Formats: sequence, C-alpha cells, structure tokens
Amino acid sequence: MTTPVTDFQMLAEQWLQAPGPEAAGGRPGGPAWAALTAALAELAPADRRPDLYRDGMLDTTAIAAVTGLGHLARAAAAGTTVPAADLAADLADFAARNQPVIETWILLNADLPAGTDITLGTYRLTVPGRAAAQALVALPRLARHLPAPAIDPALLAGSAFLRTPAPQGRKYGRGALYFADLDRRPERPHADVLLALQMWDLSASLHPEAYYHVEAGRHVRSTWGGPTIEPAFDHLGQEVGELHRRHGPYITPAELPAFTHFCTSVHTMITAVRSRTTTSSPSRPTPTAVALDSASRRLLRASQRTFGGDFVDEADAEDVLLDYVVAIESLLASDGRSDKRRTTRQRAAALHTSDQTRLNVSATVGRAYTQRSRYAHGEPQSPLSNSDITAVRNVAFSVFLRWLITTTNCGEQVLKQLDDSLLSAQARTDITTAVEQYLAAHPAPPAS
Repeated sequence: MTTPVTDFQMLAEQWLQAPGPEAAGGRPGGPAWAALTAALAELAPADRRPDLYRDGMLDTTAIAAVTGLGHLARAAAAGTTVPAADLAADLADFAARNQPVIETWILLNADLPAGTDITLGTYRLTVPGRAAAQALVALPRLARHLPAPAIDPALLAGSAFLRTPAPQGRKYGRGALYFADLDRRPERPHADVLLALQMWDLSASLHPEAYYHVEAGRHVRSTWGGPTIEPAFDHLGQEVGELHRRHGPYITPAELPAFTHFCTSVHTMITAVRSRTTTSSPSRPTPTAVALDSASRRLLRASQRTFGGDFVDEADAEDVLLDYVVAIESLLASDGRSDKRRTTRQRAAALHTSDQTRLNVSATVGRAYTQRSRYAHGEPQSPLSNSDITAVRNVAFSVFLRWLITTTNCGEQVLKQLDDSLLSAQARTDITTAVEQYLAAHPAPPAS
C-alpha cells in the first residue's frame, strides 16, 4: 500500500527528470508537473486549502512561485541533483497543513532570551529558534537548494519578533510582488505595543528593523526594511560569517518576568484608554482617548529618530524636540486653557512625587517650550545637544506613564485632578500614592 510520501516521491522523481520546457523560465510544466500537482490537489482540497486555488482551480503558477518549486524546476533543468525523497516529504507536509493565518511579523532590535513568548493584546512577542524559523517556508528540507528565505534561520533564529494578524483584506501571496510597499512609517499601526516595550528601558532605543508578510508553512516575504547584518568573527579575529546585530534593549532571563509584567500592564492601560468613547456617541472617542492618540504618535515618531538611547541626528533634533513637547502638551493641555505653557509645566510637575523632582520636571518642560518657540519662530539658538533631547525624552515618557496611571484611576477627570492637587493635599496624595504603588508593583530597571 502506498502512502502520500511514496506517491509524491515517484511523481517528484518523474518531474525532476523531465521538469518540462517551461522550467528554463522558472515556470514548471509538462505532463509530469500536471501529475504532481494533481496529486497535490487530491491531498489539499479547496475546502481545506482555499489559499491554493483561484477560480476553483489549483493555482499552479502561484504554488510554483511561493513554494520555490519554480526555482527547483529551473535547477533541475540545468542539471542540479535535487533529492526527490526530500521534495516528496516536503510536499506531503505542505499538502497536509491547514490554510495558514496571514500575519505581520516585525523584527525588533531587542535582545531577548530564547523561549520568550509574551502576549500583548493581539500581539505575540516571540523569539523563534532555528526549527521554528525553518518551518515558516513551504519546503524546509530543500532549503539548501533554494534562495535564502526572507526570514533566514541562519541569521534571524534567536531574534525578537512581534507577531500580529495581518490587516483585514490582506491577500495570500501569489508570487512576485510587483508594487513595493511605499509606507515610510510602517510602525504607526503598532504604536501602542511599541511604546509599551520602549518604556521598559529608555536608555536603549527600541526599533522595528523589518516587516514581513508571513503565511507560516507556505510563504514569507519582506514588505519593508531589513535586518542589521554584520560580519561575525571568531576568538582569533577571523571573519567566519554573518550575524544579526541587536543594538536595542537587552533583557536577561532573570529580568524576563518583570519585563513581561511591566509591558503587559502598560499595554493594557494604553488599550483601555484608547478604547474609551463618550456616552452620547459610542463612536466618538473621549478627550483622554484623543489625547492618548496624539501623544503616542508623537512619542513613537521621536523614538524612531533616536538611536542608542540618546543619539539624535543634528538635522532631526529640533523636530524630535517638537514631537516631545507636543506629546506632553497633548496629554496635559487638551482642555483649551489659554496659557498652555504654564498649565503644562504645572500639571507635568504634579504627576511626580518629590519636591525636587517636580521642580526639575517644571524646569525641563519650560526650557523645552523656550527652545520649541525659538525653532517655530525661526529665532537663532544654539544647536540642541543630545543631553538636551535626552532630558526632554525622559520627562515626556515619565509624564506619559504617570498620566496613564492617573487617568486609569480617575478617568476623564485627570486634568481636574492635577489642578486640584496644586491646592489640595488630599488630591496630591491621591495622585502620588497611585503612581508610587503602581511603580512599586511594576518596577522597570533603574536609569543608567
């Protein structure tokens, strides 16, 4: 009695021996190809694998392109020996799989422990090993005979990926991508989760390096960006290959539980505030939801232009400063007060605990406003230093987190509560107690 593997092996051997005249162009054809794809259709019917069909017919052209069979046909036609047993096993596995879920995978520059698997809303932060990375492609046993996949196990196994379902309407891959993704800010839809991860450690800049369209076990393609690949050297200084250099946040295995606890909590708060709507109109966001949206977009844009924790290119420095000031103002001056500068300084200070910290925060926000005004009005000023930007960055993220904690406790009354704390000892105690309790229960690493 034959099995799908033995059937496929016989058909694969026949096809590899005569892949058809179209093989020179990378498009398999001929009677042997028809027999091979007919066996594939029998094991992968349209009701289970609709991704393999078009207009009710097996889409053999797309299958050849996305799996790598087109490349193997060309190689076999050129005389390369392709192991039929490996091809048969891969095809049998490919046919047996269910239709894959389309996901977006975001490669991060973070260095996370092996086995990391954290759920953040609809996202999973994972560190796939070599076997998991190899399983993403359709024909893993034949990897040595195919071009390196977009997520190359040799380079990216052990790297950190954010995974999330692809946007609604995203179609399965059919081969070549004729129109490149022209979105220059692909991080925008993922602002909430990226900010939650960034807030763990402001001394290191978190960056998405590349974005991938992933149909696990079927097809993977790069949609934007690329990993940072550098030469690898042995202990004698000899170059021995390449590696993915992870320049972002470093989390040790011992830190992983605290990192998970902190990021999960922050992301949950962000999601809750963003989902707020008014009682009169369920489709209209509340003022705090609007403020969060504006602030998060500004913070993310500034973060994407910061490297190594504190370096901002001189050409971007003024824009980055502007983003941080607008983020703070969005959170603390969204109620239309006329003197936004004074109001923002006072409310930013009120979110902090000790007198000295409040004075420092007020002074930092005041200087940032002055620098922003000179920039906006074209007035001469000294170039902004990295220390200037870092000071504002730290205050902006501190205000963002403390505002989240406070508005989680008092809802839409957050600005009134901050104003009351300037005159009421009880209101001040309510704010500082909630912030201190949260930070004690969700400790981040100390600033370096």
